[in-house]
Amino acid sequence: MTKKCELLSPAGNMQMLKYAVEYGADAVYMAGTKFGARKFATNFSDEEIVEAIQYAHLYGVKVYITINTLIYEEEIDSFVEYVKFIHNAGVDAVLVQDFGMLNFLRELMPNLELHASTQMHNNGKNMLEILKKCGVKRAVLDREMSIEEIKALPDGIEKEVFVHGALCVSYSGQCLFSSQVLNRSGNRGECAGMCRLPYRIEGERDAKYHLSLKDLCAADYLDKLLEIGVDSLKIEGRMKSPEYVGYITKVYRRLIDSYYVGHFEPMKEEEIKNIRILFNRGLTKGYLNGADDEEMCNLESPNHIGIHLGSYRVEKRKVKLLLEEDLHQGDAIRFKADAKGMTVNFLYNKNDKLINGACKGETVWVDNFLELEKSGELRLVGSALLNKELGEFKGRRVKITGKVELKIGKAMRFIASDGINEVCKTGAIVERAKSAPLRQGDVIKQVEKMGASIYSLEKLEVDLDEDCFVTVRDINALRREVLETLDEVRRRAKKEVVFAEREEKSIERKKATKSLKVVVESREQYDIAKKYTEEIYTTNKDLLKMIEDLKPKYEEVVDSKNDSYLIGDIGSLVEIKKDDFVSTDYMLNVTNSKTVEEFLLRGVSLIGLSLELDDSKLQSLLSTIPGAPLELFLYGRTELMKMKYDPLKDNSGKDLIDRNGKKYPVKRTASFNYLLSSQAIDRTHNIRNYIEWGITHFRVDFYDEEPKVCEDILKTIIKNLAKE
Repeated sequence: MTKKCELLSPAGNMQMLKYAVEYGADAVYMAGTKFGARKFATNFSDEEIVEAIQYAHLYGVKVYITINTLIYEEEIDSFVEYVKFIHNAGVDAVLVQDFGMLNFLRELMPNLELHASTQMHNNGKNMLEILKKCGVKRAVLDREMSIEEIKALPDGIEKEVFVHGALCVSYSGQCLFSSQVLNRSGNRGECAGMCRLPYRIEGERDAKYHLSLKDLCAADYLDKLLEIGVDSLKIEGRMKSPEYVGYITKVYRRLIDSYYVGHFEPMKEEEIKNIRILFNRGLTKGYLNGADDEEMCNLESPNHIGIHLGSYRVEKRKVKLLLEEDLHQGDAIRFKADAKGMTVNFLYNKNDKLINGACKGETVWVDNFLELEKSGELRLVGSALLNKELGEFKGRRVKITGKVELKIGKAMRFIASDGINEVCKTGAIVERAKSAPLRQGDVIKQVEKMGASIYSLEKLEVDLDEDCFVTVRDINALRREVLETLDEVRRRAKKEVVFAEREEKSIERKKATKSLKVVVESREQYDIAKKYTEEIYTTNKDLLKMIEDLKPKYEEVVDSKNDSYLIGDIGSLVEIKKDDFVSTDYMLNVTNSKTVEEFLLRGVSLIGLSLELDDSKLQSLLSTIPGAPLELFLYGRTELMKMKYDPLKDNSGKDLIDRNGKKYPVKRTASFNYLLSSQAIDRTHNIRNYIEWGITHFRVDFYDEEPKVCEDILKTIIKNLAKE
């Protein structure tokens, strides 16, 4: 039998978990209060984690816990203790972002299932080969991948694909916007949503939401994803409502099930309408068809837009609503022109009488306590009836089979199986009937009474002697005992928990030598840099062809004529040759000694440190691994976002400008678009401290700096390095 694809739903709290389970999720993903990438979701306390795992397992639903943040050096011990706790609690898998901690956990907990978070930038054959060798069971793929690209990935590792929910404009794990501007790190679960703010394109008057993508809805491609053998389909939404999670789960459950019975049924109009009411920023099919949707951004709004409800006109004390859809008391509406919303608690008809609802085509009124001034479009952004319907659980059932044996002189036996677990219990001694013997139908009638349990009895075999007898009470007591025992068996952790001692790795500590790496964009910048260093890199393809000793930045190692590379993804490590000089970019998010060790073991010569490290965390790391070949970004515009999407479209060379007038350039390369910081980071004033702490490798990035500025910066750095 073909393995069925898993439906994976979000759970931001216990109520959301129950909605996901009730409406058909095969697995849920959630976070505790530590180390999760959604710090501002409610999340689960340690006690709730235990409860959640037991509840989900009772229904045969797997639980994955996200520990997908970067880990600082001083957090390693507490991180490991936390993972030990959730491992003991029976978690089915953990999602990890930090490359060093992923390998560390594999050694310490060999039978803990590991999933590589999408924040690891899982988008190619090389990356998946590395993850497979690291013992990773599943890779959560980049949202930017097409169906054809997914199909071409190697076997031997499970693939998880996002199919519905919010989209980041940046590759996950490759965004420093919130961190660099507001000191709230997206890689630490503190994203401030910089992409949801308005920006204007240089030369244009009005600001729009040029970085705010619509919500993904991949329903039209679901059959194609199932056809190529994707292992898990993931719904986003840990910060949405329980009703949203329940309904999206319900719809995708239907779609998946229809495929496996041989008749795939696309999403229905009513389903699309309800999805839009529950939450949407506009819907897009994303990148699955091989190219970005022409209109992936909702330029007008970064928030929930619901559906068109009609129009409104402001009167003296009330607001007149002209309905093009039904409206009910308790619904949520939004007045688009005034950018305000309300819940409809009081609804009036033309006679000024309170009513509890109105139909399409009718005119009704609400109080103008919002002090609306304009007239315009009316939007429905919440349905009381839909929420009520979703809250009335029908009761998810677990199918079981059973066998009852009644043999005179022996204890009555009841064996129940859910297909994986089997429970056998004995009850009262079966007697010979004195008057009215038990009939098979009498036994079936009592055993079939599943009552408030989670089970439905699909098949029951009854083996009884003629003229046998036990009381109805005895049968009922045995049935209850069997079902309660089956509950306990299903709740318990299903695997042995293994902890291992880690062997210390022998890593060659190269003696630190001074070095200066410069990244350039122009020939003029190269000519200046050449006077101060041999380590010069670029993404400019024309420059690479023109200048023999210029080195590639983010070039596929296998395609380059050079033997020195600055790489920006872990997958490129596959192509390293013995004598290559490979340095890693700050976007590989190195924040602890375990990741440093892993890169050194894989042949990396120089490791770029993450910009997420402030000075105190930098010192903590350096004290743990003195003498390691580490490089610090000292000057330049940082890459705030790495994007497949091009926010400028036909406005090449222009900047994005925020509400405060700050300009953010967009740099295009052959493969990606990079949103750069509004101004260069300059840490040259602190270079003496960095050298004293043990750093002697530094990096400088030039973008649009004039030659004199380049010269002054490089002179300052070289002067300080020469003092050593």
